Amino acid sequence: MENSAPAGRYDMIVKSSEILTPSGRVDGQIAIIGERIVGILARDAVATATQVVDAGRRPVIPGLIDTHCHFRDPGYTHKEDYYHGTVAAAAGGVTTVFDMPNVDPPTTTAERLRAHLENAQSKAVVDFGHNASGVVPENIAELAEAGATAFKVWMMQDIGRDYPHPPGTSVTNHAVLYRIFEAVAETGLPLYIHPHDHDLYALFVERARAQWGTDFRSYARALRGGDGVVLNTAIASILEFQRSTGARLHVLHLSTRDGVRMVREAKAQGRPVTAEANPFAMFVTNDWEKIERKGPYSLGFWVPAEDNPAMWQAIEDGTIDVIGSDHGPHTREEKEVGWTDMYTAPGGSPFIEQYLRLMLTEVNKGHLTLERVVELCCSGPAKLTGYDGQKGSITIGADADLVVLDMEHEEVLHADASHYRCGWMPSEDFLATGRPAMTILRGKVIMVDGEVSAEAGSGRLLTPASRRSRVGA
Repeated sequence: MENSAPAGRYDMIVKSSEILTPSGRVDGQIAIIGERIVGILARDAVATATQVVDAGRRPVIPGLIDTHCHFRDPGYTHKEDYYHGTVAAAAGGVTTVFDMPNVDPPTTTAERLRAHLENAQSKAVVDFGHNASGVVPENIAELAEAGATAFKVWMMQDIGRDYPHPPGTSVTNHAVLYRIFEAVAETGLPLYIHPHDHDLYALFVERARAQWGTDFRSYARALRGGDGVVLNTAIASILEFQRSTGARLHVLHLSTRDGVRMVREAKAQGRPVTAEANPFAMFVTNDWEKIERKGPYSLGFWVPAEDNPAMWQAIEDGTIDVIGSDHGPHTREEKEVGWTDMYTAPGGSPFIEQYLRLMLTEVNKGHLTLERVVELCCSGPAKLTGYDGQKGSITIGADADLVVLDMEHEEVLHADASHYRCGWMPSEDFLATGRPAMTILRGKVIMVDGEVSAEAGSGRLLTPASRRSRVGA
């Protein structure tokens, strides 16, 4: 057991027989002073505190870190806003979020980034940062200085619609993309790429429309035309750009068997390449029956049966480093169009409040360990963003971001019990076993049994200075 503070009175003690620390499971007590963990104490250690949380046999894990959120704020707040999105995060055991730049205006300049962060600060109920738009190579250095956590680029533009991939977030020219890799490499920050060969996709969209029309089934099949060639050629290109420039590449939406193979090979060479999977691909769109039943409310994109085992193997064996929710709400009215013309309806679905529940369900089924869930949802994202030591682990000196789990709780999920402003979710009617029963942010309880008590603006911006002071970045 460890203790960096003298024995005595603490601000909070969290007791559990199953505390998941980096060195293993501990039957003991987490001692907190102020906002940080100051000790991991033995079960029988004498300690008093202003507030004691006795979780009994319920496991305690670090607060989740979601590196891939679309809160639609500013510009699209009829879909959601930063307040509602982070309340849903807190209800789902997520204590840190990093949102994406497909907002209006997109965060392509330092001035826009500062305004975006100021807006987020006024509304957030959990801690946060932002993945800035990296589409203008000349602006990347100043964006890094202004506080970007990472950079995001979509290798596509919308066909038949203007959102969620609007101008200001996308690059289809490889020469420009290569310059972006060079510029981001200079900052040392990660570059998140949505891999997508835009010209090939246009070809397969044309073919899908001719063969199947414009409904959600056609839309799902178009992206996987040519056995995943739209995704695989893009992954091959960005891995080569990474090799050439040395940039820290984070491959989003990894779900093809050849994409997994290429990423695994790059990692085996010791290159700074990480990868992400998404809960919609793990639990919804990897089942054609669910796509047929939920239609536009499932998409996203389809993961065919021949690719699903490779994606799950990568999740289990560490090829995939991070689970990002890709939380992407839209209104029902916007989605309904997709029953007949999904090409004009927006993709994306809300998931930030439920994905831990579905991961815990897999733990209860024996498909994943709770330790692996912590790696994918807590410590892996902390390492990716540079905040390991501060976030994502139950260690002395870290922020006291904790989640108490009820692994026995069974519930059929319904959107009317969620905090989503859009009022629907793709995991409707799913049976989940396991849930976050309590969320603690920096030593303060902000959620109990689904009720969030945190106030707008109580979340805190994670700054580059904080990252440097913690991990020497």
